[in-house]
Amino acid sequence: MPEGVSKVKSQEFSVAPMAGALGAEVHGLDASVLTGLSAELNDVFLEHKVLAIRGQDLNPASFLAFSKLWGDIHFYPYMTGLPEEPEVFEIRTAPDAKRVFGNRWHSDQMYDAHPCKATLLYAQELPPVGGDTVFTDLEASYEALSEGMKAMLAGLRIHCDPGDKTRYGGKTRAEWYAGDDMAVKLNGKDAAPPVAIHPLVRTHPETGRKCLFVGDQVQRFDGLTLEESAPLLSYLMTHIQRPEFTCRVRWEPGTLVMWDNRCTCHYAVADYVGQFRRMHRVTIAGDTPY
Repeated sequence: MPEGVSKVKSQEFSVAPMAGALGAEVHGLDASVLTGLSAELNDVFLEHKVLAIRGQDLNPASFLAFSKLWGDIHFYPYMTGLPEEPEVFEIRTAPDAKRVFGNRWHSDQMYDAHPCKATLLYAQELPPVGGDTVFTDLEASYEALSEGMKAMLAGLRIHCDPGDKTRYGGKTRAEWYAGDDMAVKLNGKDAAPPVAIHPLVRTHPETGRKCLFVGDQVQRFDGLTLEESAPLLSYLMTHIQRPEFTCRVRWEPGTLVMWDNRCTCHYAVADYVGQFRRMHRVTIAGDTPY
């Protein structure tokens, strides 16, 4: 959808693309009063894949209510939510934190049999500068491949094991989370989570467009060893990070960002060492990738 003024439930709001590949800023929309999801707003989301909805004033209840317009809630498998709204998960980065949550190129919950459809992240407290989130368009990165490469990738499946210890300093995902200030939120319910296997070339269930469903949570290709998979995985991970496929969201107070997890990867930039950052997050239940 081109830049311009749209209308939802008597609200006029503007949509301005952030980059050539994906992403748009939305101004004038009050998420706290919407009671239904219009086809027009959904079309804006599907077209731009990442929406930075500016100027919001949301408490956990109103944030959750807006999130539920997009589907059922996907509970984060490793962590507990807020006491007053368990479906809302709080992400805190303390000034002395050793690492930043989400500081890897990934799609959320690729290790789940049903990765989430969308993620919504709302700023609570921000550092003075820094802490941007970068997104990449996995559909554009797929389309840029040669026809020969597309044919070769068509039958491959990705192997995502949350219990794998090869990429988190010899720890499982849950053990890795337990190593910093997120440990207090561990729920301990998934000591032995199952492995998820998905098609590498995924079809979007609403648009029919194909994408490269790849990210840091992929260990290898199903049926291949780590060593056999490494060269191609390395190539694809480098490919999806090309600047022409990306957009960068700069956070502001009152910004709510939502993204289509079925066709994007994202990366949390860790450039605010010594500063505090607090966000609220909700993930929307997805389906089986095909």
